[in-house]
Amino acid sequence: MPAKTALARLVAIVSIASALALIVMAMIVVDKRPRTHDAYVFAYSAGITPEVSGRIVAIHIRNDQFVHKGDVLLQIDPEPFELKLRQASAQVAALQADIDLTGRQVNAQGSGAEAAAREVDRARQQLALAHDTLARMEPLLPKGFVTTQQIDEARTNERTAGAQLAAAIQQAAQAKEAIGDVESLKAQLAGALASEALAARDLRETVIRASVDGKVVGFNLALGSFAVSGHPLFTLIDDNSWYVVANFRETDLRGLHTGDPATVWVMGHENQPLHGVVESLGAGVAPEGLAGPGLPEVDRNLNWVVVAQRFPVWVHLDQPSQPFLRIGATASVRVQHARAD
Repeated sequence: MPAKTALARLVAIVSIASALALIVMAMIVVDKRPRTHDAYVFAYSAGITPEVSGRIVAIHIRNDQFVHKGDVLLQIDPEPFELKLRQASAQVAALQADIDLTGRQVNAQGSGAEAAAREVDRARQQLALAHDTLARMEPLLPKGFVTTQQIDEARTNERTAGAQLAAAIQQAAQAKEAIGDVESLKAQLAGALASEALAARDLRETVIRASVDGKVVGFNLALGSFAVSGHPLFTLIDDNSWYVVANFRETDLRGLHTGDPATVWVMGHENQPLHGVVESLGAGVAPEGLAGPGLPEVDRNLNWVVVAQRFPVWVHLDQPSQPFLRIGATASVRVQHARAD
């Protein structure tokens, strides 16, 4: 009996020691390879929003179809935009013709403008001379050195010189005005060219293309539907931006770093593990009961007595997308500490 008792005690001690060793090993493994089942699949998406409004006249996609960047998705009726472009182009052509015509007139009057300026100077000199001559002759009339007729001729010469000066000034102003007309037309042409470019851009925007490689979701349009500028029509999931957002307990974040390798299992496809790397560790979440601006909301998990907060860890999948990847799908994530000993 004593031998059996000793053997039983030895077996019990060995069993307890083994259990403790297994617990310690499990804790080490969990510490170095934290795992969570609170994760979901995520990908960036682009809302397909038209730049112009119009009736949809062609549809080249269907819901859940995969498309490549640059593929034509929809066609908005281009006719109104073609007419606007023609109108803008006609305005440009008309202004260009006016500029050419006015420019030729200005060039033809270029020497005339210079001559007009010289004529203004000459007329001023003639007026000054006529005025001085009259001023000298008028005091001589009472003395009989000049006749009344000579005085009248001097006054006539002064008035004629004044009229010639006014005409020369008007001609010079007309030459300057012609040059100003050309500059005004050039300013109008710049505005018309901008309108033409905008019209051409609007015409190009009637063809709606895929902005990224991805899958069409939320598409429910029919031919004849009216697209409104600035209002999303459907969504395109970016096929090059698949992530898994894993909510880890704050105690598990110890030692996690960006770049750590991770293994992902998507529910329903556990036999097809995916691989990725930790891209970011959540820097904050909205406190329970409070709405933080822009902060994610993550429910707490009961961890024995203390309720541990969980923080989102973003894992970027580093392999081609799989058909079973869907935004919101449930997943499990295990992270291997890259810096663990």
